[in-house]
Amino acid sequence: MSKNTSNQINQRLKMLYDMMPECARMGDVGTDHGFLPIYCIQTGKCGSAVASDLREGPLQTARNNIAAYGLEDRIETLLCSGLDGYRDRDCDVIVIAGMGGFTIRKILADWLALRENDKDFPGNTLFLLQPNTAEPELRQFLWEHSFSIEEERAVKDGLHVYVGILGRFTGEPQPYTETECYTGKIMCGRLKESDRIYYEALYRKYSNVLAGLAQKREPDRTYTEKTDAYKRLLKELDRIIKSGGSNCEGKRNY
Repeated sequence: MSKNTSNQINQRLKMLYDMMPECARMGDVGTDHGFLPIYCIQTGKCGSAVASDLREGPLQTARNNIAAYGLEDRIETLLCSGLDGYRDRDCDVIVIAGMGGFTIRKILADWLALRENDKDFPGNTLFLLQPNTAEPELRQFLWEHSFSIEEERAVKDGLHVYVGILGRFTGEPQPYTETECYTGKIMCGRLKESDRIYYEALYRKYSNVLAGLAQKREPDRTYTEKTDAYKRLLKELDRIIKSGGSNCEGKRNY
């Protein structure tokens, strides 16, 4: 049975779909219901896909949906942890979304280890990442481990604001500032309404963090360092929001 799945694509998945370039084959790590690869195949954005998950339950749900849309011959399902099963899948774009930034970081670290130990391991993959948490730590990991960030977007879906990060391994560590780990580089250069919502959410979040630090009864040596860092961040976020998004500033790390 063939039918359209556009009504199953929420704003978060639509952002990922819009960020993804056309490709021969895409992978979706942590596919859950499998709606993103289904939609990509239906619209012709991808020729074929791999839908993988760590758990059998969600993967079976994806299998059922893939069968319901008549795409069993176009979408391969794969039970595996992270990218462990992608060695011979030849995916041009791999989506890793809907999980914490530290989990995504671990998946990419394991991928780097596999790549280092296997000269024939495919390395020109484009990664489309959507962390639910720990965006600063993920950006820092990417830049320090020779990934370029080519695009970032943000979208509000329900009560949450999500960010999408499109990156590729380059082999060269990328320069960054401490502030850019929080703000990103690309969205700072062209502030859209969805990006503004993201930065406003960041401003509220770290204002609350700073207020919590101010209530600390016995500040230690790191108290001043932390409060100063958050004050710098809030100042930069305020500047970005009010200016409409000029480039981020700060001392770069290499």
